[in-house]
Amino acid sequence: MRVIEQLVQHFWTRGALTREEAQYLVKHGFVRESDLPGLVEDAETVPIPEPSEAEYEPDPRFDPKAREAEELEDELTGRNSIGKKGGKKKKPAGHNVAPVATHLGTHIAAREAFPALHELGQRLKPCPTWRDAAKAIAASKPAKLETALVGLLNARARALGELWFWFDLEPIFQWAEHGSNAGPVADAIGKLLRADTPGRVGRLDQLKKTPEVQALTDLLAARRPFLSLLPTLYNKHFDKLGQWLIPPAGVAAIPWPSLPWAFVLVYNARKGTADVPPPGYPVDPHLLTFELLKAALAAAFPMDPVTVRELLIHRIRERPEPIPNSGDLDKKAVFDRPLHCPNNWKV
Repeated sequence: MRVIEQLVQHFWTRGALTREEAQYLVKHGFVRESDLPGLVEDAETVPIPEPSEAEYEPDPRFDPKAREAEELEDELTGRNSIGKKGGKKKKPAGHNVAPVATHLGTHIAAREAFPALHELGQRLKPCPTWRDAAKAIAASKPAKLETALVGLLNARARALGELWFWFDLEPIFQWAEHGSNAGPVADAIGKLLRADTPGRVGRLDQLKKTPEVQALTDLLAARRPFLSLLPTLYNKHFDKLGQWLIPPAGVAAIPWPSLPWAFVLVYNARKGTADVPPPGYPVDPHLLTFELLKAALAAAFPMDPVTVRELLIHRIRERPEPIPNSGDLDKKAVFDRPLHCPNNWKV
């Protein structure tokens, strides 16, 4: 597999690609259709709206989607698991909710030490907890949320890095994708991470009753409007970004480089050409780990899909090198031009 194919797969699994963008990349030979799970099947299926309480719910025996959700819920709740001697069978690995609850609890606890999410919600309405703040963010209109976010960043620039840490879900994606966690629980978490709304995941009542999954659902609801404001920060507050791109403290600094690099990629895609780089000082993407580079690209792509795509894929499919080991960055050539960072930014 070549570098670009792995990147496109990463974009697709992280929800950074629309179906049309994915189909463009398939059409032009940068990835195979079969490498993007769900691209064909979902495109051939017409989404069915979730029924309201007053509406008739289809019999799962005649509705394939409902039947699939019902079967998955059966596995999660342990239904039909009575053994021959009347005792319950032990749930196989991948059917138990406890491991994901533990992982989510640890993931969220690490973020509760950073107040930015709570502070942002408080600028919208009184919020006793971070979950109340997340719900306020999710319910806010874009213009109001923009005003609150800009106000917070002007008051405390490091809040941007803390918010980026709050909304970094890569550890959860990786948990769901790890082979040792394979099963209906991991599948459901993966679907929840990628879904536009939790209702599209199916009737997984047992999973959704888990407090840690409920907290993840609130976090996801706040994450979507936050990410949608990143292009606004670049387009409307470009002159302020240099003041706001300040690394956060402690463990929040681990995923941080991917955000300033995402803005750097958009800057080069829009302002530079292969022959004339944009104003600024040169930066080397090979200094990033490949995981951070993938995260930066996944964040940059939705900000400006057309220009970032051209920055990424120009002449890539002509490169003969196979994808190297994760520690070998010299061969991970995904850009055909030197990259530059604005002089008042630090990456």
